[in-house]
Order: sequence, then C-alpha cells, then structure tokens
Amino acid sequence: MSAIISRSSRRMPPLNPLRAFEVAARHLSFTHAADELCVTQGAVSRSVKALEDYLGEPLFERSGNGLALTERSETLALQLSEGFIRIGKAADEFRGIQAEPVLTIRTYTSFLIGFLIPNLPDFQVRHPEIRIRLVAASDSIEFGRDTPDVRIRYGRGKWKNVESTLLFGDQLRPLCSPALLDPAKRPYPVQELRHHVLLHQAMRRADWPNWLAIAGAANIRPRNDLVFDELSIVHQAAITGAGFVMAQEGYLQREIDEGRLFAPFEPVLQRDLGYYLTIPSHRRDVAHVRTFKRWLVETLAAHDHASPATSPITLQNHAHTQLAFDHPHIDKLVA
Repeated sequence: MSAIISRSSRRMPPLNPLRAFEVAARHLSFTHAADELCVTQGAVSRSVKALEDYLGEPLFERSGNGLALTERSETLALQLSEGFIRIGKAADEFRGIQAEPVLTIRTYTSFLIGFLIPNLPDFQVRHPEIRIRLVAASDSIEFGRDTPDVRIRYGRGKWKNVESTLLFGDQLRPLCSPALLDPAKRPYPVQELRHHVLLHQAMRRADWPNWLAIAGAANIRPRNDLVFDELSIVHQAAITGAGFVMAQEGYLQREIDEGRLFAPFEPVLQRDLGYYLTIPSHRRDVAHVRTFKRWLVETLAAHDHASPATSPITLQNHAHTQLAFDHPHIDKLVA
C-alpha cells in the first residue's frame, strides 16, 4: 500500500483534460471530440486550454484550415491513446471480460478491393481469435490522424514515428479487356494505343506519361482520356471495356486469371515508390499486429506479387527521360 501511495503522491495532470485532448487529437476537431465524449464543443475547448495552461505550451496550431498538432503534442497524443487503451483493458480484466483483440486496418479503397478483401478469409481461418476492422480511404483523400493498428501507404517509406515494411514496389503496365484486343495476338505495338481510350486516376495523372516515356512512345495521343477520382473505379471501367488502365497487376490478378483483363504490351514501369505496411511505433510489439504483418508479408510472397511477367524497365535505365510523380501523398507524407 505504501508503494501505491508513494506513486500516487506525484502531481498528476488533470485526467479529464487529458482525455479531451487525446480525443481531439485523434479527430483534429473539437466538434467531433465533443460528439465522442457526449459533451459540448465549448467543454472540450476549455479542457484543452486547461491542459495547455498546466503544461505551459500550446498543444494545437490553430489556423483557417483547422487544427494541427505540434511535433511534441503529436508524440503526447500517441502515448495517451496507448495509455487509455491499457486502462480500458485493465478495467475489462478486473471485471473478468476477455475481449477479443480487434485489428484496425486503414488503407486505400483500391488495395482493399484488389488484394486485401479477397485474401482476408485465409487470415480469418488461420486466426479466428482476431477480429478485423477495415477503414477505407479513397486515393484522393489524405489519411487522417486516427490511430489504426496498421496502414497501407503509398510512397517512399519514410514516415515519422512508424515502422515501415515494403510490400511491393511500383511496377505498372497497361491492362485492357479482351473486348478491346485479342489476347492471342499479344504483344501489341504500343502505337495501338492511338485508337483507344486511356483511363486515369485524377491524382495519378503522371502514370501514363511515365510509362509511355519508357516505352518510347511519349508522343502518342490516344483517341480520348477518361478521368476518375478513385482507382478502384478506374479498374472497374477497364474490366467493362471502357479503355486501358495503368495498373499494378497484383491488384487485378484475379481478373487476369479469369481472363477479364490482360497485358497487351511488354514494357513494365518500375519507380522508386511502393506500397508499405506501416505500424505506429507504440503498436509494433502488439501480438495481433505482428501476427497480421507476418501473414501479409507471407501471403504477398506466395502470390509473387511484385514479380511481373517480363523484366521491368527502371528509371535508372532512362536517365535522360524526365519522369514525374504526382501522387497527392508523396510530398505530404514522406519525411
């Protein structure tokens, strides 16, 4: 008992303001924090101000664009989130509740549809004790500051406060439906694209110019271009025969195996970008997180996801060709 009293005698920050700050930091919104805590927005604002007064420095940078965490307060928010999770688990254990671990996965809609969802039944059979929560983010929307266990991100793998594992590199080539070309006659000359429609994702408009440059056909002008907001919609448009998609073949392996899409041209574009499994530093030693990471890496290896049918042409092979990267999250997320 004396040890407990000794530890408790330390001056503790006010707990209600700590909780208000943690929730507001996750949402980057006092309004959303108030909804979660079932209090008024003013109550959240006053609680955060009380904590700022206690700590002696501001926790948020306030601007016309909303709230942003400072570098120091972002670390504090992550530590508090982990602390409140532990408090909840301790209370459950005291009450005799053995909650199943819940794995929250946040990633792009295209990765969910193209790879993760088709393979999740295998994970659930192997690990029925782990519940899965999927959070989809369209390719045109930047990830928020929520606290998922893992995220799949596109970039160069250099993000702060996370463990990053490369899943597969950027290896792109055009795919199309057999309704447009006869698969038996491949490979086709790249000039064939003059007669067809190219499909684009709005925030990845450089994919086609980059590939055409390494294919030696930078001056090709297609019959038309169609632009969509989400990559998953671009994929579906290609399956229906609306045009040619520039794609990671691994996303669409099922459609290729079933004959609904095929690769009519030989060149493969390889860039120094890729899809990474990222785990917040404070979650990397959690058992069910490590279990998912191991399964995902092994599943990708079994699918030989990163190996195209032909040797990729890398940027190093085309040092004199100016290639662009215009994905919306590269500059924002790469440290």
